[in-house]
Order: sequence, then structure tokens, then C-alpha cells
Amino acid sequence: MVSLSVLDVALVAPGGTARQALHDVVRTAVAADACGYHRFWVAEHHNSPRCAGSSPAVLISHIAAVTRRIRVGSGGVMLTNHAPLTVAEQFAVLQSLHDDRIDLGVGRATGGTDSSTLLDRALRRPPQARAEFPQLLDELVGFLHGRWPAEHAFQDLELSPALPVPPDVFVLGTSENGARTAAARGLPFAYGAHLGPKSRPAALDRYRSAFAPGPLGASPYVVASVNVQCAESDDEAERLAHDTVAARFRQKHTATSPDVSLPAPRERYLIGRMLEDLQLVRGGPATVAAGLRRLAATLGADEIMLVPYDITAAGRERTLRLTAAAWTPPARPDGPRLHGRQVRPAVS
Repeated sequence: MVSLSVLDVALVAPGGTARQALHDVVRTAVAADACGYHRFWVAEHHNSPRCAGSSPAVLISHIAAVTRRIRVGSGGVMLTNHAPLTVAEQFAVLQSLHDDRIDLGVGRATGGTDSSTLLDRALRRPPQARAEFPQLLDELVGFLHGRWPAEHAFQDLELSPALPVPPDVFVLGTSENGARTAAARGLPFAYGAHLGPKSRPAALDRYRSAFAPGPLGASPYVVASVNVQCAESDDEAERLAHDTVAARFRQKHTATSPDVSLPAPRERYLIGRMLEDLQLVRGGPATVAAGLRRLAATLGADEIMLVPYDITAAGRERTLRLTAAAWTPPARPDGPRLHGRQVRPAVS
């Protein structure tokens, strides 16, 4: 049984505004809740005019307040940008306010498009931040769960507010580094297949082979994210996919090279390459459902997280609605357990 969830990275539509993008994320979350999806996650991005989601905790708070059932979380908070205690306190407040339905996915990237040190300096991110990610993760888990190695410097600090049920913690990654970090701590692994060529499936083999059962997880648990575009028919989805990629390509090209005009054949070639690199599951409802099942089987995923690849909120709602209607996993009396809690069969 594979559950379906949703990740929205708050992309700004070509010609649109960041304000509208954030409102569209909320609208999409409400639709995901109504359709029965299991989780709805938002991401952390900085220094990008094409992404409006710079503060996951703030956005999560609003989404959780306007949804009823769906779990809401981060995919993810870039832990190397923040003090673990700060993140633990933010998500403890969220968990306390919103019926214990908060997830905390964490990663080690900057979440920024600038690879220079300027963003690192603005975030007060030390040069060794990526290398220290495992230690930062241990601090985060220590604060949330009260589990510290003997004589740890922070073991006498108490989380405020105290939590009877901490939020579920996930490690995000596309490589074996993140997989090893999650496996060594018995944590679930959120694999970013939607990032296309940057993702490496060997990470999942590493995660499963190195997984160490513990208090936070008895067995490996994989969430795999994937770009999806669903329409009424395969032909319509193909047209929409091409139009969406073309619009995104021109938006990016205009932002980086506003004075450069590409010849039409070159533009068509680059748009085709971009569409191929997306590894976009697209088609009518039956085609998309079959594609998601194949992907889940190939990756051995316990959960598939859709990244709706549509420019408008209406388009994302269409993808979620049609996919949910076509997704009929076999019923089972009890689902897999994550952090000791049963995972509901979503979109059944």
C-alpha cells in the first residue's frame, strides 16, 4: 500500500507575483486536503525570484490553520541555515497548535540558487555547515525527543513547549550522504526524485542496507517526490506539459539573460532537454496512476509525493483531483507504522 502526498515549492508563475504564488500554495493545500492526500509539504528557498517559499514554518502555520485532516510539514527546512533549537521550538509550537499533524523534513543544502558565499554570509551559515549536518540533526532530535548521548552539553536544556508527541522528522536527500545520515539514526528518508538528474537512486539502496532500527523507526521508510502533470487525456497532458516547460524555460532565460534572444531551433532543443530532465509523470488519470505505481515499485517507495507541475493553482488542483480519483490502492486493515504511529491509507 503506497500513500500519496504533495510537495509545493511555491513557484512564481511567469508574469505573476510572489504574493499570488503563496496564496496559490494555500489554495492547493486546501484542495489536497479535500482530495484525501496524506501530507502537504512546503520548501525553503532563498535568493530566487522564481520561488516564494522562504519561510516554511510561517507558511505551514497558515496552511495547517485552513486545513482539517492532512498532515502539513516541510520538505524541507534547511537545517544548516538555522540553530537546531530554534527549529525544534518552531515546530514544537506548530505541533502543539495543530493537533499533532506536523512533519519536519530537514536537508543540508542552502536552499538557494546562489552558490557563492554571499548567501551563506547573509544566513550566518558557517563554511563547515554541510559537514556538520549529522551533528545538527542529532541536536534537533535530541531537543524534540529528549534523547541525548551521555554527558552531551545540551542534555539539561528543556524544549519549550514540551511535546507529548513530537513531529515526525524526515531526512531529505538525493545522494548517499543523506541516505547514510537517515539510516544511521533510524529516520525516514525523503528522496528528491523530482530534482531529475541531481537525484541518484543508488541512495535508496544505501539507505536500506545501512538502516539501523531504533526508537525513531523500526524499519526503512521511503518517501519519493516526483513531478506530475495530469489532465483529462494523454494528449492534453502532453500539450500542457510542453507549454508549462516552455513558459518556465523562458521565465528562467529572461531572468538570467534578458538581452539574449535564442534562435527558435535552439530554444526548441533546450525546452525538449528540460522536459526530458524533469522526469515528469504526465498523462490522463489512468496513465499517471500507472506511472506512479511503476515508480513506486522501481524505487521501493512507501509513499509517493506529487510535485504538481502546473503554472496555476487551478492546474495543480486539476492534477491532484484527477490523480486522486484514479488512485485506488488495495485496502488493508492497518498501514505501515512511522515513528510508532499508523500511516493512514491516503487517497483510497
